[in-house]
Amino acid sequence: MGKGLKAGEITYGGGQSAAVAMPVRKGLRRKRQSLDATALLLAPCLALLLLCLGLPLIVILVSSFQPNVLLQRDGPGFYNYEYLVAQRYYVVVLVRSIRLAVLATLVTLPLGYAAAMLLPRLSGRIGNLATMGLTFPILAGPLVVILGWMALLPGRGPLFGPLVAWGVITPPRIIGTETAVLISLVHFLLPFAILTLYTTIKQIPRELYEAAESLGAGSVRAFRDVTLPLSLPGVLSTAIILFSLGASSYISPHYLGGAAELTLTTLIAQFILATYNSPLAGAAAILLLMVMLVSIVGLILAFRPFIRP
Repeated sequence: MGKGLKAGEITYGGGQSAAVAMPVRKGLRRKRQSLDATALLLAPCLALLLLCLGLPLIVILVSSFQPNVLLQRDGPGFYNYEYLVAQRYYVVVLVRSIRLAVLATLVTLPLGYAAAMLLPRLSGRIGNLATMGLTFPILAGPLVVILGWMALLPGRGPLFGPLVAWGVITPPRIIGTETAVLISLVHFLLPFAILTLYTTIKQIPRELYEAAESLGAGSVRAFRDVTLPLSLPGVLSTAIILFSLGASSYISPHYLGGAAELTLTTLIAQFILATYNSPLAGAAAILLLMVMLVSIVGLILAFRPFIRP
């Protein structure tokens, strides 16, 4: 007891400090090795992320402060952002982009939740076929989805053609409107919502439902007190994914919205391909990214009071 103790040693009156310190050192060494292995495994992914996302983002950010063909200035500044915010046309385009993303999220989320609750009830070949059918829009890509809707949505196409021929309706004009863009977005985003929510709901222990049933809870009560609260983190993750994909979508607004229904993504493409105005395109891209980040933070803060720790 009179001798000094080394760091990490614990004495128990009987001179057992060395015996206790040995497992502590082994545990620390094992934990350090685990952290080193984790860092080694993450290093390639982080390097690729930095190379393919971080560096281009820095280039775009620097470019957004440079003069352009419309705004001749002596040096870098915020005039590209000031120009975008001051023009009512660009503000309308930004609002339209966020509105379409919000509407697509609000429509897709309940549809995906209902399908995700039904999917665990399917078993065997039917469940496998349903999963394959859900992943088809993801595997086929958004362009195939858009081309399908471009064939279906014309006023005299296969969807409305028979009704027009029978005199039930007049030929509707859907392509070139926000409605067409919203339909295609919901179609493409729905598999992401279903698969994400399916994973969340499937992880809820079955014992909780059995306990709720034993206490006299019906299906509605079990959903309200078990399924919904425990699936809210997955709902939040799904909402963030849907909003991000909807706000950054380019193919749907480009092919189904047209020049009359521009979004910020199609506007950025016009800045680059039509007017060769990279600084203004960079400012629009950074502005879209900032609005998306603010919206996602607001979504997280709105969900936080309802998520159980």
